[in-house]
Amino acid sequence: MKRKKKHNNPHLTFMLIPHDAARPLQWELSRQVLSGLAVGFALFLMGFAVISFLFYSSQEDIRKADRLKQESQEKQKTIEMLKQEIEKIEEQQDAIAQKQNQLKRLMGIKSENTSSPEPSRGGKGGIDRQVQSFGNAATLQQTGEIRTKLARQEKELDELLAQVNNNNEYFRHFPNQWPVQGDITSGFGWRKSPFGGKSTTFHEGIDIANNSGTPIVAAADGTVTFAGWKGAYGKLVEIDHGYGYMTKYGHNSALLVAVGDKVKKGEEIARMGNTGRSTGPHLHFTVVKDGETYDPLIYLP
Repeated sequence: MKRKKKHNNPHLTFMLIPHDAARPLQWELSRQVLSGLAVGFALFLMGFAVISFLFYSSQEDIRKADRLKQESQEKQKTIEMLKQEIEKIEEQQDAIAQKQNQLKRLMGIKSENTSSPEPSRGGKGGIDRQVQSFGNAATLQQTGEIRTKLARQEKELDELLAQVNNNNEYFRHFPNQWPVQGDITSGFGWRKSPFGGKSTTFHEGIDIANNSGTPIVAAADGTVTFAGWKGAYGKLVEIDHGYGYMTKYGHNSALLVAVGDKVKKGEEIARMGNTGRSTGPHLHFTVVKDGETYDPLIYLP
């Protein structure tokens, strides 16, 4: 006779025996039910973990948003304070201008016409300085205009002091000679890039257009500190005039001076061209005073 195979009991019994003489409690559960309970418990733990993670992440996002909002409010307060300071500077500037005009009247000097010529069509180019704005463009433009006005006032006061002291040497080294004849195609300051795109860049000089080969002259007496190729400027001449002044002449087709040469105001130093990053024949002219670039029209008659 074949012995019958014993089948495993598909059920499990759980007993709870109290300390007193009460009847023990027992439960009988199948293995399938236990497996289902185990799976359900595992899914519950996973769901709890996911919900906890999402809750923590959402709280962190809320905290980041609060920090950004606070930083934005602080920046806005800083911009408002900057605007107030600009208004105070403009008031002081007006007071200085009034005193300056009184001094010029006492000296019998007529005020110069400080209006800038309108840009015309023609070659443009050079290197534009990229500036990341922390506020709005209007505030940046306003501060730039103040710098230009203050530089113009400083220039006029320097001239007045030179006249009082009869300092002819200063006037020889003062960059007030137009470096070339032609039309101004791009002014100093903020502009739309002439090479396309929607970016706004800062142009550290003026562009004066004319025919290729037009003579370029030195704006003042000085010493040539650079004469050669320099990136986007193409063939460039740099002249140190002393008294903190330095000028740059870019995009030339030919250079007529070398490093170390002593040049006189009005002396020919180069020929106009279209070298470097340029859209047509023109001269890129920059004036630097004490390491800072200023609008050349401040100094040119």
